[in-house]
Amino acid sequence: MKKYIALSLLLLGCSQAEEKLSEELQAKVLGLHDVLMPKTEQLVSLKTKLDSLSTGADSTHVRKLISSLDKADKSMMDWMHQFSIDSLGKMDVNTKVIYLKNQYTQLTELQQLTDSTLHAAQKYRP
Repeated sequence: MKKYIALSLLLLGCSQAEEKLSEELQAKVLGLHDVLMPKTEQLVSLKTKLDSLSTGADSTHVRKLISSLDKADKSMMDWMHQFSIDSLGKMDVNTKVIYLKNQYTQLTELQQLTDSTLHAAQKYRP
């Protein structure tokens, strides 16, 4: 009986730790999303500015920048369409932790793409 109680307490402790981890991961994912959203507005704004230069002397480079801006913007939109915060409540805690870790990794990679693309476009001077 003592072993059963000890095992139950151990499992309960692990479950609570995993639940806390999932809450922390969810906060990190949503926080990173909130950081990236204003950057997508910058992507669109820069694309609009560069569109007027896409037929100039440096048109090949400008079109590459526009393509990169489009890719970063589309990647964010694709991520938002596939992310399902509503389904988190239906997942067991282990699945939730794995899902949120994966989503955080995707967003981190998206942040790198967005930041490098923004930097290249902002640096461009006709």
